[in-house]
Amino acid sequence: MNAESLIRILRAYDVSLDAAAVRAAVSASDSAHLVQWATLHLTPDTLLTVDELNQSVGFRFLLIGIHANIDQEIKDAIDELNRSTKAITRHTEALKQQQEALGRLVDAGREGNRERVAIQEGRARKWEAERSNLALEADELTQSLGSRIRELEQQRTGAGATIQQTVDTLFRSDDKLLSSLQKLGWELETEDGEEQNDVALLREACARLIKFTVEGIRTKLDRLYLESLEMSSQSRPPRVSADQVSALQEELESLYSELLPVAQMSTEQQFLEPALRSLATKNGQSIAKSARATSYAYQSATDAVLEVAKPELDTQTQVTEASPTRATSARQQQNDMSPVRPRPKQRSRYSTGAPGIGNEPPLEEILRALAINLSQDDEAADDLREQVKILSSTLDSRRRKMRDVSLNVQQSFEGVAAKQVADGKLAIQLVRDSILAETSFGGARLMDPEIEGSIAVLSQELATVDEKLKGIDVGLRAYMFDHKWQVAVYTQAPGDKETQNHAPRSIPAWGPYPQGVSSRPWDRERDSESCSMP
Repeated sequence: MNAESLIRILRAYDVSLDAAAVRAAVSASDSAHLVQWATLHLTPDTLLTVDELNQSVGFRFLLIGIHANIDQEIKDAIDELNRSTKAITRHTEALKQQQEALGRLVDAGREGNRERVAIQEGRARKWEAERSNLALEADELTQSLGSRIRELEQQRTGAGATIQQTVDTLFRSDDKLLSSLQKLGWELETEDGEEQNDVALLREACARLIKFTVEGIRTKLDRLYLESLEMSSQSRPPRVSADQVSALQEELESLYSELLPVAQMSTEQQFLEPALRSLATKNGQSIAKSARATSYAYQSATDAVLEVAKPELDTQTQVTEASPTRATSARQQQNDMSPVRPRPKQRSRYSTGAPGIGNEPPLEEILRALAINLSQDDEAADDLREQVKILSSTLDSRRRKMRDVSLNVQQSFEGVAAKQVADGKLAIQLVRDSILAETSFGGARLMDPEIEGSIAVLSQELATVDEKLKGIDVGLRAYMFDHKWQVAVYTQAPGDKETQNHAPRSIPAWGPYPQGVSSRPWDRERDSESCSMP
């Protein structure tokens, strides 16, 4: 930078300096540093004009306030840092305390683990000792069982022949009993030919009923279908495609195929099964009566045998009491020979059933079967009137129960029958509606039955109004014909004697008329027709 350029720059920014002094300073021998400094600092970027200086002075005052605010913020930040430092210090102390507590917990856990290991070792030693004791006891029990088994084997070898003989005797008696029972069973299992014929006739009648029911339902469906076709053909021309006809035929055929099993099941449940159950109940009652009669006969025979055998047994008892030593030796000899008590040869036929039932009197057996409990005291047993009174009251209560049960059964049967009939009617109606709905022959119906009922009521009211209007019209016409009317006066035109001009001189004034009725007859007829239309 030379002296002239420096002077121009200074003048541009209103710097009051002597130009000669500037030139002398720049041209001096040691002015290299000055020129370098002026070149670096005396530029438009570093120099300010008067206006810019004034603005910079205002900015300086603003910066002073900004510096004051910045200092306050710095102080606040320092205070916040101090508070944060204190909080961190407190948190550090709390963490140290937690670490110490955690260390104590770890030490306590280690101590607990050591104690638990010691307890487990003690339990293991105790269990081992108990296991060894159990093993010793099991060995002792095994030895005792082995000795007992050997003793039993020795006893079995000694008493094997006696046991075999006793078992053979029992088997032979059981075989005889089974053969006699088989004979009795053959006699009881014979079926009555009349009952078989009745069952066959019943099955045949049920088959015919099923056939007639199926044919009747098919005929009814065909009639409904044909009637629907006839009604639809009379109302409008058919617009049915071949696919719809084939689909309808397939649906009807599938419906026909389902009629037979449904009718068969219904007929069997209503007629065949109750009849078979009644026959089975009747046969069971007859068998029960036969069993009771047989038991009574057997009990009577047993009582007679016991009455005959009782004196003989008393005689043998007296002989045995006369020689007790002989009886004792014989009893010991019998016990040594056979530890099993010998079975008597004569066994009751009811030994295979429940204990004590075979020895019951017939009356007690009947009362037990009927669940009737009579008093077993001597006075009550001797008083026949008391027993008759108890039996009469029991009979009355049973009859009342029977009537209640029969009434309930009848009511339930009627309810079920009514429900089945209603379901059948509903099913037929649904089938008819579905068939007519899927074809073009069914009439249009609304889905809401209440709206249809409202429309029907409205139609009835319109018909009533129509009848009233017709009655009013008839009365009005009678009224018009009964009274006098104005007649139009027709005059003859001038100059024409043969022809007459039929122009009316006045219009007939018919009236007065009811409100809404026209004064002209043709208008009244039109109004009546419009009112009579629904």
